[in-house]
Amino acid sequence: MEREALKKELLIIFVRAMFLNLAAYLVSVIFIGFTLSIAAGLLIGTSGMLLNLYLLNQSVYRIVKSGGNKAGNRMFTGYIARMIVMMVIIAGAMMISGKCALGAVIPYFYPKLIYAGKILKKKKGGKSE
Repeated sequence: MEREALKKELLIIFVRAMFLNLAAYLVSVIFIGFTLSIAAGLLIGTSGMLLNLYLLNQSVYRIVKSGGNKAGNRMFTGYIARMIVMMVIIAGAMMISGKCALGAVIPYFYPKLIYAGKILKKKKGGKSE
């Protein structure tokens, strides 16, 4: 059951991230012009963001399953692993171009926007997902 909920949540985030990618790309067109490196960076960053959320879920699941034994160490280890993955993804994007690296960083802020939007929608009386 938990896997299905994770898949559903990641799918919702992915779909909303694609709309945010489109918006970010259209804004970048105004300042930089049409360039493939920003679009590639946004897609690389989105895949990294989804991987980061998956790893976070797995880390929390392992901590809860263990009954909280050595939770601090496990949380720290999971955090370091996620940061290493993020650094590798952004460093890879930097090797392509600076614009690609900029595009790769932007999607890491999407979960904050998506979840804030869900909360605002819920407060206004809309149906939450």
